Amino acid sequence: MKKKLCAILSAILLLSLLAACGGQPASSQPAEGSAPSASQDQGGSAPADAADWTWERKVTLVCPWGVGGGADGTLRPLQPVLQELLGVPVEIVNVEGAGGANGIDFTCKQPADGYTYVLGTQSHIMLDLQKILPVDFKAELQPVAKLVHSINIIASSKKGMEGKYTDYTEFVEYAKSHPQELTCGMLTATGADSVAMKQTLAGGLGCDITEVEQYVKVVNYSGGSELSSAIVGGHVNIMITGADEIMGLIESGDIVPLVSISENRMSILPELECTGELGIDSYVGTWRGILCRTGTPEAAVAAMSAALEEAWNSDDYQTFLKNACYLDRSGYAASDEFQTLMDEEYATFEAYLKSAGLL
Repeated sequence: MKKKLCAILSAILLLSLLAACGGQPASSQPAEGSAPSASQDQGGSAPADAADWTWERKVTLVCPWGVGGGADGTLRPLQPVLQELLGVPVEIVNVEGAGGANGIDFTCKQPADGYTYVLGTQSHIMLDLQKILPVDFKAELQPVAKLVHSINIIASSKKGMEGKYTDYTEFVEYAKSHPQELTCGMLTATGADSVAMKQTLAGGLGCDITEVEQYVKVVNYSGGSELSSAIVGGHVNIMITGADEIMGLIESGDIVPLVSISENRMSILPELECTGELGIDSYVGTWRGILCRTGTPEAAVAAMSAALEEAWNSDDYQTFLKNACYLDRSGYAASDEFQTLMDEEYATFEAYLKSAGLL
């Protein structure tokens, strides 16, 4: 009995000494090879928190395309909500040209100080894969949050379709019998829009994606307003665009939607047939998300990510998303999920570019 009592007292004394010295029992130490907790990592520092950052001056959102396009249109309703949340001015700077490359180049020339962000899309992944970007996109930029994942449509000029076709099926039949007569306008011939357009046309024409331009000529435009003006004037027959960008022109009758590039019909255009029901394997829709320069203070990234999520969930931005049909697909994604999507998209578009003979 005395031996047992002595052993208990010894154990208590040992634990007391460990506690006094700041030690831990062996069972509380992290297992070999396991990741330490935030309080147990080598530096003993916790992950950066949004509360650790204070906004002190103007924030710049770079749009790599011109005023009037889908990218610009995604940022405009976000700007006043975000500005109110941050408590500092938020300015949208349009740096167009080179299919979105100029905006990335501009962003990477700004300090990585937490005050400059850029809107990115799959088009930048396409440009990066083709070594067209002036910077290493993967290394130089990091995702903050994805905002939207749009459904594109192919729309036609009312003037351009007169006497030729009335719907998508008739368009591709006319293109088969009149090669190179019909034209397609787009903003980024080397980007995601090009993939979606060519997949859709190839499915309708019954040809390989590399043969599409034997039937339909592609005409490039630098800005959304310029392209919309061209199609309204009948200078090009069709365009690929987000429905939200041209809804006013659709309602006025100047532009006629032919098909939505989606698995199901769109909520705002329920009468418009989609590629899913036509049996065409073409569902690429442009996602748009906010990125910043690698090396931006972690607290700033956390603060911006939190503000973007709150802005996205605000009544004003939700109304915009609903009216623009951005809620038909899952839109918002935090940085980790956004990074996973980008990694997947790199694999998808690399396979496409190789199949098209562009890599």
